[in-house]
Amino acid sequence: MLTLTAVAIFPIAFVSYVIVRDEIRNVTRSIDFETRDAAQSAQARFSRLLDQRQLKAVTAAGSPQLQAALRRHDTESLARFARRKRLLIEVRGHSYGRRLENAVAARAQLVSGGRQIGAVVAQLPTDQALLRQLSAGAANGVQLAYVGTEAAPQAGRGVTLPLAPQVGVRAFLPAGVVSHRKNAAYIRVIEAGLLALVALMLLTLVLARPLLRAFRWTEQQASEARIDSLTGLANRRAVEEILAAEISRAHRFAHQLAVVLLDLDRFKEINDSFGHAAGDVMLRGVSRLLTSLARQGDTVARWGGEEFVVVLPETDLAGAQRFAERLRRTIEAHAVGEMKTSASCGVATMLQEDSVEDLIGAADQALYQAKSNGRNRTESALRGHSPAAA
Repeated sequence: MLTLTAVAIFPIAFVSYVIVRDEIRNVTRSIDFETRDAAQSAQARFSRLLDQRQLKAVTAAGSPQLQAALRRHDTESLARFARRKRLLIEVRGHSYGRRLENAVAARAQLVSGGRQIGAVVAQLPTDQALLRQLSAGAANGVQLAYVGTEAAPQAGRGVTLPLAPQVGVRAFLPAGVVSHRKNAAYIRVIEAGLLALVALMLLTLVLARPLLRAFRWTEQQASEARIDSLTGLANRRAVEEILAAEISRAHRFAHQLAVVLLDLDRFKEINDSFGHAAGDVMLRGVSRLLTSLARQGDTVARWGGEEFVVVLPETDLAGAQRFAERLRRTIEAHAVGEMKTSASCGVATMLQEDSVEDLIGAADQALYQAKSNGRNRTESALRGHSPAAA
């Protein structure tokens, strides 16, 4: 009994180690997502507020009242206008209005008589009130703080994004909160491990060998990731296995099988314009759209980069074309924040002699044709069918 129990402890300890490692990794990923989401939201809100200040400065610069005061060189009117509008007016080396410390300036040129004579400045103070406004909707426990280019980051795990020159925002979880979350993960695993150990001690005599095989299988499953970490969809390895099984089932029951290969158009421009973090947000948004439009029994996977694949069992060419068009139109109409994209789709249906590579290759050729024909369209592989281009 003691020997068998000792044998059982080692697999339990090893599996507990694997689970702890994965739990801590999941906690870390969750923290990174929460802080990055809070920082990106704060950055977007700050940009909108600064745009409003810019519009206010431009409107004030063209105000007839201000232009009249400039023509008269009426300094008192300039000062009153600046105070009433809460602006800073800089004219011919003189300033009217209050200059705020620790504020980001939105400037508009001040023109009179066809010459630039100064500027109208709308100031956005980077104070605690603004910080509270930027942090609205942040995940529980996530804190925001201003940082400069030379400022040391606050203690804890977080993300820093720029707001304006020399000013950034850092979203972070304090070190105490991070430790609490990790400790909670440890406790969950320890409790589960103790319960499993008690159960194993009761069952070791009759189930020792099956349990050892089960532990080996668990270890193998833990080490073989089949889910794309960014989107939560099946990854390329998983969809190849699923597609092989669907081809076998289609042969056995004489069903049709279709594949849609989808590629986001000009995705590099999104990364270049908004940053790779925004590109990741776009990929997650598209993956949610694809999942919401798929039927029960369909498989949606990330093929790689900005390419996605949808496996459609018991679907003919016309049905696959309609489904691909629905995906394309939905993606084209959907915006993620200020970002929009479109998609090119390649559709292929299975022939009797097809392997996984043949079917995917046919869909890839159709996708290439859609890209060549101008993008944001659907093309079908010519493989014994009459193709239809949308």
